[in-house]
Amino acid sequence: MSKLFSIMFLMTAFSSIAAEKVSFVSLLSSPDKYDGKCVQTVGVISVEFENGSLYLDQASYIARAYENAISQPFEAAQVTYNSDNPEAHIQKLAGAYEGKFVRVVGKFKAFNPSRRLNRAKSYFSSISHIQTLAPNEGSSFGNQARCF
Repeated sequence: MSKLFSIMFLMTAFSSIAAEKVSFVSLLSSPDKYDGKCVQTVGVISVEFENGSLYLDQASYIARAYENAISQPFEAAQVTYNSDNPEAHIQKLAGAYEGKFVRVVGKFKAFNPSRRLNRAKSYFSSISHIQTLAPNEGSSFGNQARCF
């Protein structure tokens, strides 16, 4: 019984990966260094229908400067795909996150294979946690942040 408990504990304890805190600028300037890693960073989020991105700052978000962005899978199209009322879900999602300063934890990829014109070069293949931040708020997920 104790062996079974030990095995189950080890399986659950190592089923997620601890997030490395990384500045957004570091992800943009050295994407290969973080390829495949679970990272925690901050940026301004866009949850557009098919072009979800995380931007370096508010100015880059407003200008849609994809050179200062990382694509992310938290898109309105994916969230509302199986919804009975997609428009209501898109409005709720946009109201909660669109254009807001957020802290995210996710699996980072240096190269975006489905990159279309005007899309970011790198992307998050998944996002485990997302939290909106108030101006000048320095909160973090701490050492508990993990990718699933």
